[in-house]
Amino acid sequence: MSEAANERSGVLMSIRGVTKAFGSNVVLKGINMDVKKGEVIALIGGNGAGKSTLMKIIMGIYDLDEGEIFMAGQPVKLGKPSASLAQGIYLVPQEPMLFPNMTVLENVLMGFHENEAELKKRLQKHMEELGFTLNLQRKASTLSIAEQQLVEILRGMMREARLLILDEPTSALTFSEVQSLFKVVEDLKRKGISMIYITHRLTEVFEIATDVAIMRDGLITLSGPVQNFTKEMLIQGLLPTDVEVSQSGHRAYQPVDYENTKPVLQVRNFSGYGFSDISFDLYPGEILGVAGVV
Repeated sequence: MSEAANERSGVLMSIRGVTKAFGSNVVLKGINMDVKKGEVIALIGGNGAGKSTLMKIIMGIYDLDEGEIFMAGQPVKLGKPSASLAQGIYLVPQEPMLFPNMTVLENVLMGFHENEAELKKRLQKHMEELGFTLNLQRKASTLSIAEQQLVEILRGMMREARLLILDEPTSALTFSEVQSLFKVVEDLKRKGISMIYITHRLTEVFEIATDVAIMRDGLITLSGPVQNFTKEMLIQGLLPTDVEVSQSGHRAYQPVDYENTKPVLQVRNFSGYGFSDISFDLYPGEILGVAGVV
């Protein structure tokens, strides 16, 4: 499909053949990706797959080595963050970067040189459309992580963002905060805002995304509408090609012979700051999951 055809079909951003290397380490090996207007693409992949590098290229933090990026069918050069912001691209980082001693209003309006009354009117309109009820005079240091993310989203909306990148936004949220964030994502989607949603939580892919893309070894190896995939298919796509996944979605493995195998780590009655009386054994080949509330 030509880029003119992409524009007619509602493609906001089109990435073609993007590569990036750091010395002899080739991180991106020819990325092709389309993001349509109002689409939420869940981008998943293991550590080192190249997700962060690709996002930094889109945000203008890194320059690409080869390839092209198009916005609404037009080729663009995004070699610096100001160029990406000018194209309506905004990153909501995993750890929001607010100035703690400044108010919400000051954090959102930083960098603007327009009439403050007009800016406040625009900000209020965005807050009403998204159902935000933040007190604009609160110091950023008093905000929860979820509230800080809302401020980052408002920053993007005030800069007329057409494409939001959400980098693992639920990693430090409680269940109720996650549900509130999902409502915001749905509201943004209805407004026609496109999103790249980076996550390691496969259940979120099916709950919030319209499309999914799997990155592995610097390539997008699998992509398409979410309804075309099962959780087991996504797990298989994340694993090396020679690893099989069982029907339950788990990697096949040999069970540990606990009677004849010694643990490689034993912890007994361990206590410290924030925890007490912890005991467990870890055996060769085991992956011990540790879970808890935020």
